[in-house]
Amino acid sequence: MKRRNKKTYLFLTTLVVLQILLSIDTNAINITQGTNKKILTVDNQGNADFKSIQKAINSASPGTTIYVKKGEYPEIITIKKQITLVGENKENTIINPASQKNKYAILIDSSNVLIKNLNIYNKALGRYTAGIRITKSNNQIENCDIHDTPVGITIWSSNNKISNTTFHGCKDEGIALIGSNYFKCEQNIITNCVFYNNCDGIELQHSSSNTITRCEFYNNTHTGIDAIASSNNKNMISNCEIYNNTVHGIYISSSYDNQIINCEIYDNKEGNIVFNKYLKDNMIKEFETIKNKETTYDNTKIRSNLQNILKSLLEKLSKIGISRANNLLKSINF
Repeated sequence: MKRRNKKTYLFLTTLVVLQILLSIDTNAINITQGTNKKILTVDNQGNADFKSIQKAINSASPGTTIYVKKGEYPEIITIKKQITLVGENKENTIINPASQKNKYAILIDSSNVLIKNLNIYNKALGRYTAGIRITKSNNQIENCDIHDTPVGITIWSSNNKISNTTFHGCKDEGIALIGSNYFKCEQNIITNCVFYNNCDGIELQHSSSNTITRCEFYNNTHTGIDAIASSNNKNMISNCEIYNNTVHGIYISSSYDNQIINCEIYDNKEGNIVFNKYLKDNMIKEFETIKNKETTYDNTKIRSNLQNILKSLLEKLSKIGISRANNLLKSINF
């Protein structure tokens, strides 16, 4: 009898424990469903999950997409988790706060953040005030309009990508790539972007191994691409059109192994490409200048083409036994 009572007690105890565990698990599932929603919506008129972008970010779990409906959102945004922030469209989804001096409208302080389809400007004063400040690596900005702020985007990190974005009305730079002895600013990619009516389109400061490709720079009040100070090394500028800037098309200072490839650079008031005297091993390849939409090659390319034509002609003449042509061929140093 005692043994049966003991078995009954164990059986009932097991049932109670199982019920408690199931209850805890059910509660955990409900909590998870409440905080891990993968798409959150924002509308400042109230027809969404949130009226504030920052409140949506604070409530989101990593991996969430936050969809912002069109309207003006004069709020400073801080992103410290992996999210996607998407506007309804870049014409009418507007982030336009006035931050403190030398601060930002949006801070990206996390990796793997994507921002797209937004219109961003910061009404604050200060030379270093930015539309977006990026302090962590592996982030993306796509299809945005960034304007009328001292700096459009300040990048203090590596492996970020900026694409299909327009920068205009930036009193200092459209994009500033900033490295130092303490942190690197490398392997960033800027592609298919347009820079106009800024001071500099892009400025590099101690930033190496970055790629600027298929971008357009025009009517900037200083320089299209300005690599100032030193240690802006191994950067590649390719397939860009850079014209009608007030000072230089490209200026590179005290750096090495930069490449300018297949670019059209013309009508920049104080020089299309300017290197200072402390450079070494920089390469210009397939550089073209254009005037009145008719291509005119620079002197280096013209000389190279003429040399190749002359060399080919002399080789053909030498084959038919003209001794003078053969002597000329041997005497010319290519």
